[in-house]
Amino acid sequence: MRSVFLSLFVVTSFLLPELALTKERPLRNSVLKNVRLESLSHRQSYRHAMVAGPVRRRDRAQRFEIRHGDCGRSSGWDDCSTDRGRVEMKERPKNAFSKPGQGVWYGYSVLVPKDFVSLGRANTMLGQVKAEGWLMPMWSITLNDYPYLLFADGQTCKIGSLASWRGRWNDITIFAHYGRQGQNVYFQMFKDGKLICQRKTPFMPAEFRNKRPKLGLKYGIYNSFVSRYLASKGRTPAAVTAYAQTHENGGSKSPSPTPFKYDWGVRLPTHVIHYDEFRAGARREDVDVRMLEAQGVPPVD
Repeated sequence: MRSVFLSLFVVTSFLLPELALTKERPLRNSVLKNVRLESLSHRQSYRHAMVAGPVRRRDRAQRFEIRHGDCGRSSGWDDCSTDRGRVEMKERPKNAFSKPGQGVWYGYSVLVPKDFVSLGRANTMLGQVKAEGWLMPMWSITLNDYPYLLFADGQTCKIGSLASWRGRWNDITIFAHYGRQGQNVYFQMFKDGKLICQRKTPFMPAEFRNKRPKLGLKYGIYNSFVSRYLASKGRTPAAVTAYAQTHENGGSKSPSPTPFKYDWGVRLPTHVIHYDEFRAGARREDVDVRMLEAQGVPPVD
């Protein structure tokens, strides 16, 4: 009996460090415990799932899908009548990890299929942070013919060619400071370990200088002003009336607010995007997929 006890003790002693690491570090930084599906997401059963493949690490990843005609509505907004469609996860509660006046690191991997079709002058947004009461995102990532990062004040960063994003897992690390003063750097974006965007001036609007807005990260697939794509690739129906929307940086226009009511002779391409290893934390080394992998830290999901 004593030898059995000693053997069990030895095995348990070797396992404890790994179990502690699995429970503490990865799970502490996972965003999954503080996100849920955006209520504006379309209602089709294929919109979001945890799937066995493809994955960046371990055995599951998040899969998002949106097709022509997929759009949703909530009590305060209607994507179907504002030229949009989406399926997104959003930070809940707000300020869970994106905190006003503070800096945060986000780290994740995103797989853009090799057959991903750009919507051209329409927008496919793969990530954004919104402030309550402000229409424009504080920052957002758009994948179209010329991928770019857009800030709330209208400044942009080019983030490589579309070809450099398609057909592979992209390891993304982002630092964002949601304050207005006292920082040398307010934003950084790394792709596969390389710095591709940096901002040394505040991106939070001046209106938030003495306020603490409620902030929320969103990620998934968000297509907007999709009638631009339909009009450019097909034919504009005679019954269509133009759509115009005003926002903090001016305004945006498109051929129709209700594109799915008409036959344009073409349809929107189906978009499928996978996300894996999504973390948020106070330090880069707590969220950067490649750093964690090199350190032997277990996967987060």
